[in-house]
Amino acid sequence: MQPGDRILARGVFLLLLAVYTATFVGLPDNPDAEVEFQTTSSLVREFDLALGGTPEAEALLAHRAGNQAGFNVREGVGDNQGRYYSWFGVGQALVGVPFYLAGQTVSGLFPKIEERHRSTRHYGVARSEYFEHLFVGWRNPLLGAMTAWLIVISARRVGARRLSAFVGGLSYGLCTFAWPQARSTLSDVQATFFLFLALHLAFSVREQIARKISPSPIALVGFGLSLALAFLTRLVTAPAILVVVLFLVIVLVSGRGKLGSRSLVARDLALALTPALAGLGVFLWINQMRFGHPLESGYGAAVNRAFFSYPPHRGLAGLLLSPGKGLFWLAPAVLLAVFGGLRLVARGDRSLPWLLLFFGTAVFLPILPAQTWHGAWTYGPRYILPVLPVLWLLVAVGMDALPSFHYGRTLAGVLLVLGLLTNVPGALVDHMTHQDLALQAARTAWPNVEGEDARAQDDARFDMIQWDWRFAAPWAHWRILRRRLADLGEEFPLSEIFYLESDASVRPAHERDRGFRHLAWIDLRERLGGEVWPGVLISLALAAWGLGAIFSGLDPTLN
Repeated sequence: MQPGDRILARGVFLLLLAVYTATFVGLPDNPDAEVEFQTTSSLVREFDLALGGTPEAEALLAHRAGNQAGFNVREGVGDNQGRYYSWFGVGQALVGVPFYLAGQTVSGLFPKIEERHRSTRHYGVARSEYFEHLFVGWRNPLLGAMTAWLIVISARRVGARRLSAFVGGLSYGLCTFAWPQARSTLSDVQATFFLFLALHLAFSVREQIARKISPSPIALVGFGLSLALAFLTRLVTAPAILVVVLFLVIVLVSGRGKLGSRSLVARDLALALTPALAGLGVFLWINQMRFGHPLESGYGAAVNRAFFSYPPHRGLAGLLLSPGKGLFWLAPAVLLAVFGGLRLVARGDRSLPWLLLFFGTAVFLPILPAQTWHGAWTYGPRYILPVLPVLWLLVAVGMDALPSFHYGRTLAGVLLVLGLLTNVPGALVDHMTHQDLALQAARTAWPNVEGEDARAQDDARFDMIQWDWRFAAPWAHWRILRRRLADLGEEFPLSEIFYLESDASVRPAHERDRGFRHLAWIDLRERLGGEVWPGVLISLALAAWGLGAIFSGLDPTLN
């Protein structure tokens, strides 16, 4: 690693953080994210994981009382009977604590904003803790931008040139569905960051061994902590975690010859795995405390045999090719990874292609047969987000190989522009708006579908939406955006937006989903009477700082 590499990575981070801060949603964009926030809130206010004590939490519990699986909370057992817990990973709540505390501090400085927030309602529920929500909501923009930072550094470590590593990190942040995900509020961004941080640290250890330096204890302990936080954030990361652990074991064992007498594989593995095993212990203990069994995370009957009854081949096609969620549409530059793989193999380095194969398989396999392969009401195939940074390492290496292929650079330019065009509308038109309108329209397009009740029928329609070009993102997003930019109001003709033969129109059901109110700064101005200029100033300052670092990092005279 050279100083210029770190400066360049910092510049990519700052520039993306500017973009993500300008376009982030701030407040939870769906009930699942609210459940996750309420767990953080309870941790800080009550030193407890049980939900309660705010209007939003009480509403979630009231809904749950009439619905066994309502909003993903479950009743505790034993001494905790009558208390309700989120079944989402506690890692999401734990990492949110410092952001919550920062929001709590700012809340005391602007009491009028907080008072106006409490006087409004969402989904018919009174609101609370505006700045706490806002700052916890800023976690994903921060972690998303930091993931791109790590991509630049890791790409250099696997052999990409500096300019290619820069393009790789920046294009990950702007030309893939990582952007819409980072501006949103669910846990996939955090799980992806910690998984990739562990891989980044494993690459660091490999580089140290190649230079005949004993692995840094800080890197090894950080590796284990990262895996623990990834697992505590999303249980489904477990197979991918095993692959990452295996990769580090291979790095340490194969490096014994280079280190000679300084090789202490058992010690290094103990440093790396002890924090990870401690995270597993926390997981088992919390499960036992809440639900009476160390392996009961709370999902219970919600994840049963029927849940995994989706045809796997159709799930794979959906994740890769469906017009509404397909990887090749929402991150088209992924095709350049082929060039990167070929270049590495030609150099005799097969470790990254093999890592991608096993890591990708571990990420995909639990999702292919799941009824919710599409990731529900989000933009892009969010469940496979963890594999995207690894793919983008090969994309960065592939940039170096493009000059040797006919029209290689032209192909890269087209794919990157296409990626930008398919993800800009994911930021400027919220996924909740699009899918609300699309589902309303789907009831007109497919009035008679199989299903035991209205909810099951809508679930079937939701799946159909992902496969239909008329309804699917990002195409419908652009049509919605076009009408909004033309100031044509919030009545969207079915014939114009979804190409249905109907004179009817649809309208977003919730105030938050109308216009550009999903953006945190617009919401602050229009709903709470706040000022937009702080958000503009923060974003511009970050962008200027980032551009300065990028120009410095790309200076060929800087080693």
